[in-house]
Amino acid sequence: MSSLIGQFGKNIFSSWASLAIRVILVFLVNPFIIHTLGNEQYGVWILVISVLNYVTVLDLGIKQALLRFISKYLGLGDMEKVNAMLSTAFFIYGIVGLIVIAATFILSFFVFDWLQIPEQYLVQGRLALLIMGLNTALSFVMICRGDSLGAFHRYDIVYGLMILEDVLRTAAIIILLKSGYGLVAFALAFFVFSQVRLLLGAGFQKKLFPNVRIKFKPAAREIARDFLKYGFISFLISFAWLFISNTDNILIGYFLDPASVTKYSIAAGFIVYLRAFIHAVTFPLRPIISHYETIDKSGNIKFIYTRGIKYFSFLAFIVGGITLNFADSLILLWMGPGYETSAVILKILILPAAIFLPQAIATSVMYGVDKHRKLLYIIIAEGLLNLVLSVLLVGRYGLSGIAYGTIIPQVIIYLLVVPAIIRSILGIDLRQHYISFFYAVSIALAVSYAGGYLLTRLLSPSTWGIFFAEVVLTAALSLSMGFFIFDREESGTILRRLRGVN
Repeated sequence: MSSLIGQFGKNIFSSWASLAIRVILVFLVNPFIIHTLGNEQYGVWILVISVLNYVTVLDLGIKQALLRFISKYLGLGDMEKVNAMLSTAFFIYGIVGLIVIAATFILSFFVFDWLQIPEQYLVQGRLALLIMGLNTALSFVMICRGDSLGAFHRYDIVYGLMILEDVLRTAAIIILLKSGYGLVAFALAFFVFSQVRLLLGAGFQKKLFPNVRIKFKPAAREIARDFLKYGFISFLISFAWLFISNTDNILIGYFLDPASVTKYSIAAGFIVYLRAFIHAVTFPLRPIISHYETIDKSGNIKFIYTRGIKYFSFLAFIVGGITLNFADSLILLWMGPGYETSAVILKILILPAAIFLPQAIATSVMYGVDKHRKLLYIIIAEGLLNLVLSVLLVGRYGLSGIAYGTIIPQVIIYLLVVPAIIRSILGIDLRQHYISFFYAVSIALAVSYAGGYLLTRLLSPSTWGIFFAEVVLTAALSLSMGFFIFDREESGTILRRLRGVN
């Protein structure tokens, strides 16, 4: 058990390192990319990715099933079933890869006709979509060999390779754009370095886990049935989630224009990276939760959820309070004039995000204990509400209407519905849950907002130096209030629980 917890620590550190480097690269390079390509061409790129994301549902939930069952059978010491699962997935992914190529080819001919794409970018957009579709197809085929190390609790290698990919790809993109290339070269950079990462991952898997034997054939019917049963629900969840995460961009591309997609994506990007920060902890928890469920340690899972929600909500609302005060200055300093709308959208999105993002722990719990069917119902409801509200509001409120259509379902579902579902799974005390939640977020929001407000009124954050100084001071003041959130007894209990000691 101690080795499992030690590896979890490495996984968390490497995931945060990967996220930090990615955020730094985006912060430094994205303004150059957007200004070089222009709002319209960059908006076309965002639409290419959004369209292609729908194709990724052909994963069929297999990757989540691999994570669940490999972790389970490793815990039981059954390498025969581990190999059976990987072989079955490899067989299915080979077929899926061919379907992805065909689907991308078909989509490239007509999907852009539905969107408000300037004529001069149609050919480049179609070629970029074809390149990224091929990348997706090959990535599916390589999942079992090059992208399944997380299921073996080796997220440290997974994230290390991601860091390498991000750095090399970013350097290549800068060189290509400075040389006058556009969307097609942009897509090729993603293709090349994504495949290099997967090949290196396959090499690590072969070296570290020599007992893994993957064959291009399905396993016994019983194993395949269990595998696909779990994966099918994950597939539906992935489809619903992709529907939610891409609806905004597609609706903007349909009702407005690519330049508006760019401005919205700048704001939404901050939410994506805040989500990535939380997922950097919660995603590696899934195999651990699955392990605890296998060895009947449900008390540990309950502890992870209740404490995790409190801690992450505290941190998320600190970020929310800071963002409300500093969003305008951040966008102006980072992107320059002309992107004020992005700051408005960011301020609309941030507090609801602080409610729903910490519930990524609930997602990990449901996946880990094989109750993810409940998650499917949640995401379907959120997606339908998002679509209906966004369509109703975009005509009157423009980009802000899209944002309102996104946040209303988030607040309702993740504040009220998800905790009730977790109660049915883990038996948490809802009254205590809400007391703990509102206590933590009230302190976080009050201090971070008040502190930031006073500092910005005393001295406008008109330069990067002043901006960073005031943000750091506000964050430090807010985090110091953690004294009222975290206590020594809980810290000791966390260590004992993770080690499996009651």
